[in-house]
Amino acid sequence: METIRVAGRKYTDPDIISLIRATGGLVDPRSAVIHQARQLNENLRRFDAIPKSALQRMTILASLRGMTVEPMDVERQRGEKRDAILVTTNKGRVILYNPKRPTARVAFSIGHEITHTFFPNSVTGARFRNICESSSKEANELERLCDLGASELLMPVDEFQTAAAENYSLDNAEHLAGLFGSSFEATVYRLATGHPGLAVSGLLQYRQRREEARRAQKFACQTQLFPERIAPLDAPPKYRRQSCYLSERCGDEFTIRWNKSFDTSSVVYRAALDDAVHSSVEVLPNDAGLIGKLEAVRAPYQRDDADPEHPDILFHWIANEQ
Repeated sequence: METIRVAGRKYTDPDIISLIRATGGLVDPRSAVIHQARQLNENLRRFDAIPKSALQRMTILASLRGMTVEPMDVERQRGEKRDAILVTTNKGRVILYNPKRPTARVAFSIGHEITHTFFPNSVTGARFRNICESSSKEANELERLCDLGASELLMPVDEFQTAAAENYSLDNAEHLAGLFGSSFEATVYRLATGHPGLAVSGLLQYRQRREEARRAQKFACQTQLFPERIAPLDAPPKYRRQSCYLSERCGDEFTIRWNKSFDTSSVVYRAALDDAVHSSVEVLPNDAGLIGKLEAVRAPYQRDDADPEHPDILFHWIANEQ
C-alpha cells in the first residue's frame, strides 16, 4: 500500500494521493479541500439572491460542479441506508438523496458528495458518507476530509465564526445548527474545525477493541461446547474514539488515535446518564498533553446497536488559554 506524508500526516487512500499529486505534492490535502470549498462558496456569493434553505444552497453548489441533485425513487429509499449517494448516469453525475431523512443531514451529505469530486480519482462516488457508522481507520481517512469539505460548504468558516460570537460551547450548537440548516452532529464538529484556537471534537462509541470483541465472541462459542471453562478476564468496553475533528491550529499531536479510549473517570461517562451537556477540565487521550474544557452530550442520532446504557456521545474540547 502506497503511503505519502504531507505536512506531518500520512495518507494511504488512493483518492487523497491523487489530490496530493495534482497539487504537486506540496499542499496538505486538508488545505486543498478547504480551498476548493471556499472557492465554490465564492462562486455562490456572486448570485443575486442566495436561498436560505440549506438544501437549495447545496443544490446550487452541486450544479456549479456540473452535477444535478434529485430525490431517490421509492425503491432506492427502501433499501438505501445512506442519506445521499453520488452516481454516474447517461445524464452525467447525479447526487441522489433520501427525502425521508432529516433535511439537515441530507444537506450535509450532499456537501460530502460534492467534496468527493475535489479528488481527481473520485469520479463515480464509489465511497459514501456514513457519519454515524464509521467502521474503520482506512475509511475515516477520506471520509473525514469529505466531512471537512461539507462543513465548509454548509457552514463557511467566516460566517460561522461571526455567528458563534466566541461562544464555541455545546450549549450553542443547537442555535448555530438552526442558522445554517445543519445537523446537531455536524455543527458540533464545526465547533472544532471552525474554532480560531486549539479545539477538538468528535464521536465516541462504547465498545471493546475489535480484537477484544472477536476474542470474546470466540470464547462464548467455546464455552457453549465446554461450559466447564472459566471465562477469561477480557478488557471491558470503554468509550472509544469513533471520529475526530481538529481546528486548523491543531497539529497532528492533537489527534485522538483510532480506537483510543477515554478513562472511566472522564466526564463523557456522566453524559451517558441524561440528555444534558456535562463538562469538566481534562487532558484528552492524545499526545498534546494540554488541559482544556471538555464538554460531552448524548448524540441525538443513535445507532441501532448502540449500548442502551452507554449511548453514543458527542464531545467538544477547547484548550485552556496558554
